[in-house]
Amino acid sequence: MTAELHDRAQQWPGGLEEVQRCPICADTRRERTLGDLRDGSFGAAPGIWRLKRCLGCRAIYLDPRPDASSIHLAYRDYYTHAPAPADVGGVSGWWKKALSNGYRNRVFATHLRPSLAVGGVVMPLFAARAARIRLEDRGLGRAQGTGQRMLDVGCGNGQFLRWARQLGWNCYGIEVDAAAAAVARGHGIEIVGSDLRELGQAHDRTFDAITLSHVIEHVYDPIDTLRQCWRLLKPGGYLWIQTPNTDSVGYEIYGADWRGLEAPRHLVLFNLASLSWSLERAGFEGIRILPPADVAEPVFMLSASIRLGRIAEKDATPLPQDVRESTRVATRQARALVRRNPGRSEFVTAIAYRPELAR
Repeated sequence: MTAELHDRAQQWPGGLEEVQRCPICADTRRERTLGDLRDGSFGAAPGIWRLKRCLGCRAIYLDPRPDASSIHLAYRDYYTHAPAPADVGGVSGWWKKALSNGYRNRVFATHLRPSLAVGGVVMPLFAARAARIRLEDRGLGRAQGTGQRMLDVGCGNGQFLRWARQLGWNCYGIEVDAAAAAVARGHGIEIVGSDLRELGQAHDRTFDAITLSHVIEHVYDPIDTLRQCWRLLKPGGYLWIQTPNTDSVGYEIYGADWRGLEAPRHLVLFNLASLSWSLERAGFEGIRILPPADVAEPVFMLSASIRLGRIAEKDATPLPQDVRESTRVATRQARALVRRNPGRSEFVTAIAYRPELAR
């Protein structure tokens, strides 16, 4: 154990391991990118962390990192422990939900309630909100028939699966957090395991779609995770994946305080190129980068909170007025830049297909 690793072990209550090769491409060439990282998002993980950038695939990874036997210590008080959020109360909350559901029902042919049909006309006037709603289905659309199966890896409390069920899909979840899985089961969601490898051969080639929303950055072996998804998909089935983007405007502005880093829970971080390369290596084809989600404002606000030394996801105290104003200016500038170059968005989102012909 190096002296540096030993020093970090004094602050992290569990075991640590060195990462001598890139977890994506196994290249040993790297450069130090950021150091002195703390858990400014949830304040759940003690320790000070550093990131290295692979000079091969350009992925960024944590080194050293918590070992597999102690990583659970970083997830105490993590948000997936929470139940699905309650409906926003009051007349204003009801109207907002009813208008949004009216638009959802028009776009996705669902029957959500409460709903106002006029939302189908009104919501397109609010372009950003309408665009977010159109992306909520992760490319699923209405199920074609009654037998289509989808799997959400890292499904948390099952909120997305409840939505996918409204679209007619047979929904299944993978969730390592027992508390979150219990919440999902309470809503009638079938949790089939805590890890993809628990799904044996009986599940091979049985899913029409698999989704990973902000999961791939949490796993020790991202390529293996993608290959497990490939194994479980039917030929022609698709994978939807979203993860923080290290080419983003927010990462450039906030650096070590960027909300997307989330050390030490985020073990590997991607950009458009490294994610596409990883999907290809796992056997996927037809890789398509989707339009970026407009999340700059919430990501920037949380990053600004971390920069002030706060625990961003727990401290609801309003930011100082000057910080709020400067963050809104940065948000407007980022949106303009992303319109010209979508590769600078806060998240990178992709769809990839298992080839029709078996391998």
